[in-house]
Amino acid sequence: MAVTKQNISVNPTSGSGNTTLTFTASPASLGNRVAKNATFTVTAPGVSPNKTITATLEAAAEFVSFDDGAEMAVAKGGGAVVITGTSNSDKLTFTKGSGSVITADITSVKYKVNTSTDVTNGVAIAGDPGATAKYTFELTLTAADNTTISERTQQIIVTSTGGKTATIQLKQASGDAYLNLSAATITVPQTGSVTVDVTTNTTFTVS
Repeated sequence: MAVTKQNISVNPTSGSGNTTLTFTASPASLGNRVAKNATFTVTAPGVSPNKTITATLEAAAEFVSFDDGAEMAVAKGGGAVVITGTSNSDKLTFTKGSGSVITADITSVKYKVNTSTDVTNGVAIAGDPGATAKYTFELTLTAADNTTISERTQQIIVTSTGGKTATIQLKQASGDAYLNLSAATITVPQTGSVTVDVTTNTTFTVS
């Protein structure tokens, strides 16, 4: 069984005669933004002093990404939109790009880190979890009802402390066509006129 310190594992942990020790990250692709160091001690009967190996788990580059890639579908009726991703930055800033799906200001919106920690947009994450491992984030926004007959889009952009960015485009399905009249029965006078208001989100004809 391997010995693991600071997410660095060594195997084998014992042997006889010439042996090669293999050191690996555990787990792989940990995503730690800051390097980790661990000291392993190798002992043998009748040998003094003990031998030590100092191993460094290299730092991962700062990154941020969305789980759903470049696009995410939104229901035509709107409602909650949950956007998830992964990063190791000590601060994330979410902004709106072009589009009309999300109407509310998101400057001070809160999001979750590792499913439980509430963090305010653009504020440093308490404890800086990305220093030791990558973490997950979850941003919940509210989409407006699409009352048009056209697909709508909205860009959401996330930026890390070091300027790394990721963009996801929300695509909201077109709404249902509707046609309403202010009156169904009217009396037209001998002189003058009567109006009926047409409320619709599509083209119409009168025959």
